[in-house]
Amino acid sequence: MRHCHISLMAACALVFAQAQAQPGASAIALPGLKAATHVTRDAYGIAHVQAVNEHDLYFMQGYVHAQDRLFQMDVARRRPEGTLAELLGMAALPGDVELRTLGIRRAAERSLPLLSPDGRAAFEAYAEGVNAYVSRSHALPPEYAALEITRFRPWTALDSMTVAKSLTFSLSFSLQDIANTLALQAYSAVFDPLFGPGTGQTLFSEDLWRSQPFYLASTVPDASVGARPLSSARPVWSGTEAGAAARLGKKYVERVHDLPFFKQRLARHDRAGSNEWAVSGVHTTSGRPLIANDPHLALGEPSTFYPIHLKTASSDTMGSGFAGVPFVVAGQTRSFAWGTTVSPLDVTDVFEEQLVSDPGSPSGFSTMYMGRREPVIALPERYRVNHIGDGIPDNLTDAPSGSVPPATLIVPRRNNGPIVQLDAANGVALSIQYTGFSATREADAFLAINRSRNLGDFRRALQWFDAGNQNFAYADVEGNIAYFATSEVPVREDLQQGFVAGLPPWFVRSGSGGNEWLAVRHPQPGQAIPYEILPDGEMPHLVNPPAGWFVNANNDPAATVLDNRPLNQLRPGGGLYYLNEAYDAGLRAGRITELLRTKLSRGRVSRHDMQSIQADVVLPDAQFFVPLLHQALSRADVSLEPALAALAQRPDVREAIARLGAWKLTAPTGIPEGYDAKDVNGSPGMPSPAEISESVAATLYSVWRGQFIRNTIDATLAAVPLPPGMPLPKPEDQFALTALKGLLERPQPGVGASGIDFFNAPAAAAVDRRDILILKSMADALGLLSGPEFEAAFRRSTRQDDYRWGKLHRIVFRHPMGGPFDVPPAFGTLVHPLGEALPGFSSDGGYGAVDASNHDVRAQSASAFMFDEGPVNRFVAEADGSVMRAWSAWPGGTSGIPGSPFYLNLLGIWLTNDTVPLLFTEASLQQSMLSVSRFVPGR
Repeated sequence: MRHCHISLMAACALVFAQAQAQPGASAIALPGLKAATHVTRDAYGIAHVQAVNEHDLYFMQGYVHAQDRLFQMDVARRRPEGTLAELLGMAALPGDVELRTLGIRRAAERSLPLLSPDGRAAFEAYAEGVNAYVSRSHALPPEYAALEITRFRPWTALDSMTVAKSLTFSLSFSLQDIANTLALQAYSAVFDPLFGPGTGQTLFSEDLWRSQPFYLASTVPDASVGARPLSSARPVWSGTEAGAAARLGKKYVERVHDLPFFKQRLARHDRAGSNEWAVSGVHTTSGRPLIANDPHLALGEPSTFYPIHLKTASSDTMGSGFAGVPFVVAGQTRSFAWGTTVSPLDVTDVFEEQLVSDPGSPSGFSTMYMGRREPVIALPERYRVNHIGDGIPDNLTDAPSGSVPPATLIVPRRNNGPIVQLDAANGVALSIQYTGFSATREADAFLAINRSRNLGDFRRALQWFDAGNQNFAYADVEGNIAYFATSEVPVREDLQQGFVAGLPPWFVRSGSGGNEWLAVRHPQPGQAIPYEILPDGEMPHLVNPPAGWFVNANNDPAATVLDNRPLNQLRPGGGLYYLNEAYDAGLRAGRITELLRTKLSRGRVSRHDMQSIQADVVLPDAQFFVPLLHQALSRADVSLEPALAALAQRPDVREAIARLGAWKLTAPTGIPEGYDAKDVNGSPGMPSPAEISESVAATLYSVWRGQFIRNTIDATLAAVPLPPGMPLPKPEDQFALTALKGLLERPQPGVGASGIDFFNAPAAAAVDRRDILILKSMADALGLLSGPEFEAAFRRSTRQDDYRWGKLHRIVFRHPMGGPFDVPPAFGTLVHPLGEALPGFSSDGGYGAVDASNHDVRAQSASAFMFDEGPVNRFVAEADGSVMRAWSAWPGGTSGIPGSPFYLNLLGIWLTNDTVPLLFTEASLQQSMLSVSRFVPGR
């Protein structure tokens, strides 16, 4: 496979695997198995496990996971438990400290005993299977040799629960409260003295960090034929009391911001999301339901998801899961298919605690609540580090003294959450309360889903999905489609009384009393956390909606923030109804909704239509902004404003805007080396003249967009006189785009509700200032494109035809160890198609595209448009008589072992948006079977 072209990876794997298949091979004896079990590998490397009982089913799932992904599993358990430095060395120690402080492993220790007996048995059987593989394997994966590690710590059920809880945290835990508080406090401190009390709050809520999304797509109302809830309340809150919290929050953010897990949690609304939608049979060409799902997570090596087929006499499930955890988490059974997206519900609160010295407390501190002392618990910690490069195998030593804290501090009132920032001298601290700190049972939910037969079973299974904040999409052979937002959402005491005590829940709140999570008084079916939660009937959901379809792409599911007011609706029994303060900006949701409505207006939807929507690379925000560029140029042509007229006379600016005038808003690569959805089975194709034109326009627009944000929002905030080292926080990417849209729609363009003018240009009229900055941003973009920042891509060319999008929009699939483990180079089997100066594969797509591939929206250099998150699985399923049929793709292969035939065999088809069929039925599997391994009980 040396330098095997990625389009040939599947063929290379097929030849290799056929050569390795041994139809007559004897059975493998495995201690721990209870009966004979078969593992069939199909042409794509997917394992089909067939067992007599569930113990053996999950035993063998652990076995094949370890066979293909052992190092990935080791990292997946060590990172959340805070022992990754014992594997990767000193560089991982800061992350260990912060993740151990959060307590994912502690939450796993609480959760494992709460599992049902069947769930616990599945976890134990899975661990037995992992260890069975390790015990009979003669070598660890190659990463261990590079790390000078010769021993693998035996896998346990607790390890699987730690991986499961880590996934739950990654999908629902948030530190956005801290980022919001820093911004609000800074704005209030700077602008209130200049413009009057409340200016900072208005600037935050109405201008820059708006709750209202860019596009107003909403899952339940849209599927219910456009019904919108009525506003019912307008609580008032003040933003002036967050001084100490902001100081503590700033120190905490400075410490954790560059750690991957924390960086994403601090910027919740810019995390990769997911897409899902379903269409009932009344609107499909087959007359049966269709469902599509593509979860968006880290695009690394090995790939995040692991495809597998699990079958016993009582259950038959195929789809995607996670190496390290049993079950299928998204996929199909014989009778239904399901998918998931993140539902960004607010299940985390950060509190400012008042501390007092207390010799009677285990930690020496107590918090003050309602004037009473409550002890803070201290948990001693020991950190160890692997010394790599000294030639001594398994050389672990204690972390250097003073480099790590001796203990983690726990506040019992916060659902046993930690103190993450302490200022003992001033008696203040930041603590975190999160639903997932409780013992929860998401694993039981997936076990029940894997066993389910129909919609009723599926819906009952979701009662065990306590944390993780997921939207579930469902379609079945009986003709049903359904949507459920699931998680246990806490009820805050002040909101339940109809008002806001201090700051609302999306900021750091006072821990001294008044805005606690209410203790449980009305327990809901299957409830896990010890707090009052929203009942099932108040969670967004749909069953066979009137429209005959629904869409969710992390957007507002219930239209609670479409008016920019997250707290102006009432619960049925009283109290403020609150799910979250903001969702995804709606770019993907709005585009999918638009495409579905267009297709339905012309006829019925097919499976291929669903896949074409998944592959859509229109940049949705361009629908709003591009007309403004043409308008600005037209006005400039007749303007008497000198600065505006001068910009209009520039030939390069006129050429660029003319190109955007012919643009269809798509973002193909435009280069022969690029991977586009129109290409087939992993083979890059020669771009057509039309694709080249679209590619150039995508580059011009994407660089212009970043410059427009920088010249308006960023420039205004940077111009405010501040002490050195104290910049005003800038809104994150989606908030920045939404803020610009709002500012452009204001009566005086650029002048926000706060009265602050963000369009600072040399002109008297607001519309002239707007147009100057629009055209100046294009001039600045063209200057950058022909300058040193983009030299690696465009060689300082001023010829706009050279500005191909594929030179910028690229991806490298990163491995935790980097270097040769990354893809490319994949140990020399793959080269960087554009050379070392432009690493990675060129891909179509861009910011906000349905085929998610977001880059930094403010990007202004050749490598700043790269992306590292997106669809970890594309899945479309269709009911076909009494069975579901499905098609899927993953960004890599089932194996993480270089040299395996299934190392990267599926990457090419993923890059070109192609899929493979899930070989679910026995007949389909027989046609594409590569090998069968038989396992029997051993001693």
